[in-house]
Amino acid sequence: MSFLVPLDIYNRACQHCGAARIKTFGEDTVQFGEIDFAYDKIRRSEMRRNVWRFAIRRAVMRPITAGSTMLLSPSLWSSTTTYPFGAIVADVNGYLWQSKMQDNLNQGPGTSTAWDAYCGPMTVEPYDSTVTTGYFAGELVYKTPGDGTFKVYMSLISGTSGDPAITTPWVATTTYMKDQVVTYLSTTYTSLIDFNLAQTPTSSPAPWSASTTYALGAAVSGSDGVNYTSVGNGNLGNNPTTTTGLWTNTGVLTPWVAASTFGTAADEWLQITAGLTDLDIFYPIGAGPVMQDPQRNVFRLPANYLRIAPQDPKAGSVSFLGAPSGLMYNDWNLEGDYIVSRESFPIMLRFVADIRDVRAMDDMFCEGLAAELARAVFPKLAGPSAKLSDIAGAYALAITNARVVNGIETGPTEAPEDDYIATRL
Repeated sequence: MSFLVPLDIYNRACQHCGAARIKTFGEDTVQFGEIDFAYDKIRRSEMRRNVWRFAIRRAVMRPITAGSTMLLSPSLWSSTTTYPFGAIVADVNGYLWQSKMQDNLNQGPGTSTAWDAYCGPMTVEPYDSTVTTGYFAGELVYKTPGDGTFKVYMSLISGTSGDPAITTPWVATTTYMKDQVVTYLSTTYTSLIDFNLAQTPTSSPAPWSASTTYALGAAVSGSDGVNYTSVGNGNLGNNPTTTTGLWTNTGVLTPWVAASTFGTAADEWLQITAGLTDLDIFYPIGAGPVMQDPQRNVFRLPANYLRIAPQDPKAGSVSFLGAPSGLMYNDWNLEGDYIVSRESFPIMLRFVADIRDVRAMDDMFCEGLAAELARAVFPKLAGPSAKLSDIAGAYALAITNARVVNGIETGPTEAPEDDYIATRL
């Protein structure tokens, strides 16, 4: 079995040290205490040391405008809160996660498949209808009616330009995909299925309710997304998905639900659950787009950022006789959590993200990490047959193999100028 959870890496480190394996996460043993203390520290160091391909992400950053740019400030995850698809939360360590499913209840970030690391922008701009090129996929904007409230929207496709708060009317000839939101007869509906074509939203039965008494032939939508019909009168409190003999499973999927699980938004946008706060920069690193000429612009680094990755790693790889391909160099300066640049257009940043889900990690990274952990805790856990040199060799082998199979991105972003050309031009 491959590496699935941190405990798998912990026990691989125990093997290197010749120590007994850890049976349960959190147990009161020397092995767990020593390895758990070192795990996240060494994991982050190893991810910064090499550009691991599994951790490479992209995010769009727009220059900060004083007075209108807001900082994303997700609330702390709660086991009693039901999160919609796209909701962004923080765990106790401040790591940001995004919900991958609707009705996400009591599934801890990092311990279930219901969450993925959020590696998008940390700044949220007010929606601007004059953005000529539209918004990129993954960008965040907010709208406010002026009463102190706001709504946050995420662009689902690049080139988005329409008002995110205006829901698209249902059209019979349009094929809708799952989770798309439409309006029909002044009511908002969410598509529950893919390839939803020519099915009037009002034709879908209402969701089953425990407080409603159903008569013979009454139709309801079950929580499994299937339509059911009652086989008798006085049908009260009997969930069609868990009881037998009281409902008929029609085998027909429910195409629409008369509610917006994810919030009202246009087709190209997703309304998400996320908090905002004022963006305060306490030292003069730039003034923003309104003063582009005399000062540089400031871009906030994305969520869960660790280090910059090569922005165009293939540039120059096929240049004639090693000649440069003409890749333009940027003037980016990293200062704290920001990039300072004279650029005024959005930056599509390619970077290494702090990935914590073991299932998303390269197996060779996990092997190398286990060896590094073993080296760190060797004095405490080493058995009589364990050798530090063997552990160091295991780490070197894992990293070497990772480079061989291209698990680690290597090489310059542009090949150096060929000596033959340079001396003859």
